[in-house]
Amino acid sequence: AIASGTCRRIVRVTGKGEDPWSIFSILINGLGSLAKAWNYEGEQLLRACKDIDYTIVRPGVMGRVETLEPNSLVLADNGGDLKVSSITYDAVASLCIEALDYPNAARTTLCAMTVPSGEGASSWAPILSKVSKDTRAFRTDLLPEHMKAVRFGAAAGLGITAVLTALVLQVIRVAIAAVFA
Repeated sequence: AIASGTCRRIVRVTGKGEDPWSIFSILINGLGSLAKAWNYEGEQLLRACKDIDYTIVRPGVMGRVETLEPNSLVLADNGGDLKVSSITYDAVASLCIEALDYPNAARTTLCAMTVPSGEGASSWAPILSKVSKDTRAFRTDLLPEHMKAVRFGAAAGLGITAVLTALVLQVIRVAIAAVFA
């Protein structure tokens, strides 16, 4: 992007990934080659790059709904946290495109969700006009934390599997002994 000489901003769609010890992070990272961890590392690379601006979009669960309720769009800037909710692909795509028209949305991390009808905005424009650049310090230690959480999750999973296997085998032994007694 830097070598092109024409790229001024990258809009990147990621996800919530700042809690490596949540069960969802452990499962996604464990089954998906540390997907959440590498997603967050990608965010960190963009934040560290001074030559190109960025807008990072962290949407809710995409695709579970086909249409949005009226006045239901909300954003939290500066990597803010909102309760995870469903959001349409179209709404996220519109946010990514519209964010390019707002200079104040450069160098910001946006959490995009929906709320019950009437509690949010009808379009991204009024919300985007109020967002601010990132000012908080984002964690830089998350890759090793995600790795540690996955190792712990794998060990716990193996331990639970071993205990359940031992219980099943014991039940089978008892059943066989009862049949042949």
